[in-house]
Amino acid sequence: MTKEEAVLKAHHMYAYETSEQSDLENHDFDALWQSIYDVCQLATYGILDDLSEEELKEAMDWLTQTQSLTENYQNTQIYF
Repeated sequence: MTKEEAVLKAHHMYAYETSEQSDLENHDFDALWQSIYDVCQLATYGILDDLSEEELKEAMDWLTQTQSLTENYQNTQIYF
């Protein structure tokens, strides 16, 4: 998946809609990735409860598939 494809896919996910969407201002892929990561973490721990299991899985899959495209998060553990 290219960065462009990853951005398009992320922007169509409900997890992105509920995120801070910090990439909109600077178009930074790492900011997008971090926004989705934060939503997944909050949803996993029950702090954010409006994501379905399917939506959470979609976002988690996106994180793992696109982590190699990031500059700062390639070694970040997705432990939740």
